[in-house]
Amino acid sequence: MRTQPKYFPKAYGLKTQSDINNLYDDWAETYDTEVKENGYVSPARLASALKSFLSFDAPIYDVGCGTGLSGVALKEMGFLNIHGSEINPNMLKKAQLSGAYQSLEIGDISNQFPHKVGSYDAIVAVGVIGAGAAPAKLMSEALNALSPGGLLAFSLNDAAMAQKSCQGELNKILQNDLATELFSEYGPHLSSINVGSTIYILKKT
Repeated sequence: MRTQPKYFPKAYGLKTQSDINNLYDDWAETYDTEVKENGYVSPARLASALKSFLSFDAPIYDVGCGTGLSGVALKEMGFLNIHGSEINPNMLKKAQLSGAYQSLEIGDISNQFPHKVGSYDAIVAVGVIGAGAAPAKLMSEALNALSPGGLLAFSLNDAAMAQKSCQGELNKILQNDLATELFSEYGPHLSSINVGSTIYILKKT
């Protein structure tokens, strides 16, 4: 029997990094159960889309990997070289237990991409950008960490798409020819509670 979402309503209203950290500290233990019960399908949708544009052995960096559900979806799709970061230690511990990653590291909110530019062929951000999470500028920061031809695959849920900052950042990237859009598709995010998301795949120019 599906339980009512406990943490989602709180997550979308968070304003400060401290509030975000506190919520995910509390949520880490039950996060996977809650999102699965509510039909969390954005990770699987993104992984399915990405397979058309990226070889299975290409190095992937999963930023804001949370408990590892995005990494698990990528691994189940056939990707073999997955690395991740997460700023919340409790969530990261769960990701370490998933078995999906070749390496994991604690993230730094001031420098989400500490590696040499071009270290990864793709950067993935599932459920990371938007209300109660990372700011819209993460899109541009991720592109800056890629070499030309590198891929940025991410999701924006309904709450994120309602934010002018997210739509504005995406428009800026595309209108300034910083990247080309290879794929975009709207579909379910949390299907049981009728929340949707758009999956995007951009190629850095």
